[in-house]
Amino acid sequence: MAPFLAGIVSSLIQNNLPKVAQAVVDKGLDYVQEKTGIELKPDMNAEEVKALREAAQRHEEFMVEQANKNTADARAMQVVALQQNDTFAKRYVMYLASFWSFTAVVYIFLITFTHIPELNVRFADTILGFLLGTVVATILNFFLGSSASSKEKTEVLAAELKEQKR
Repeated sequence: MAPFLAGIVSSLIQNNLPKVAQAVVDKGLDYVQEKTGIELKPDMNAEEVKALREAAQRHEEFMVEQANKNTADARAMQVVALQQNDTFAKRYVMYLASFWSFTAVVYIFLITFTHIPELNVRFADTILGFLLGTVVATILNFFLGSSASSKEKTEVLAAELKEQKR
């Protein structure tokens, strides 16, 4: 990944836009800029981030659909892996999830209870955002399912209540 692109992805994660960051990695910078109508750059100010967040929400059905497709593909791959005779292949997803879960817990503990040098605070925050926003969320989504359908139901109910008040 080019340094410029890595800076954009890092900035998106830091600004709590992991789905947009994943779309940049999966589909490309030009694709996301075309969909959102926003020029992405590593040093976006608060107004630009707000505009991007609003644009991403208008296209959330694409973002959720892509995330659900990726999860479905990974689960299908796991079904095939479970049919293998190789024990390591069968358990690889569990090993990977265990490793990242342990890593996240240890990192959260360390960042909470140890001293972080002033120069490293931004890096620590970025890594924490990445762990919580992508790694932990992805693991929970893979094993427990997505809350996307629950969110859609809430939005439908809110829209119906709004219509009833008119």
